[in-house]
Amino acid sequence: MTRFLKRKLGKKGFVSIEAIIAISSALMVILVGIGFFTLMFPRIMLQQETHQLAQKAKIQGGLTTPETQPVDSDLSLFLDRLEDIGYERDDVVVSVVTTPGNIDALGVTPLHEEGSDYVSRDSEEIMHIRVEVPANISINAPLSFFGSSKAENTYRVMETVMSERW
Repeated sequence: MTRFLKRKLGKKGFVSIEAIIAISSALMVILVGIGFFTLMFPRIMLQQETHQLAQKAKIQGGLTTPETQPVDSDLSLFLDRLEDIGYERDDVVVSVVTTPGNIDALGVTPLHEEGSDYVSRDSEEIMHIRVEVPANISINAPLSFFGSSKAENTYRVMETVMSERW
């Protein structure tokens, strides 16, 4: 780096315009990379957690809630993991609805308990798990500088699975 700067510095200590343009371009690329990471990383983490939740719903024929399973329900464990990532627990909205029957698959009977309150495999219902979380709105300030305010206000992630529970 010092050899580069010595070569670009004039005899009187001035910096050439090429050096200024090169350094400015490198800084812009770094800042755009950091901005992209800041915008996309929370969504990627939410997608991973939602995918794990969908796999549980696939095995159980829906998701358990604290009402149907007071200890370690699927929904409360999911909300705990999202809270560890940095989301507010009260702002997370989770819905599990099936098509074509429009059955609510949230609050099903736990896997090792007796009961028939779940989506069975032979019903051929498709479960749509939808998670909505408010996005980090502080990203709008740098975007407005560039003339764009199209950042999402909420992250919406949707997974579609079918039940494997008989």
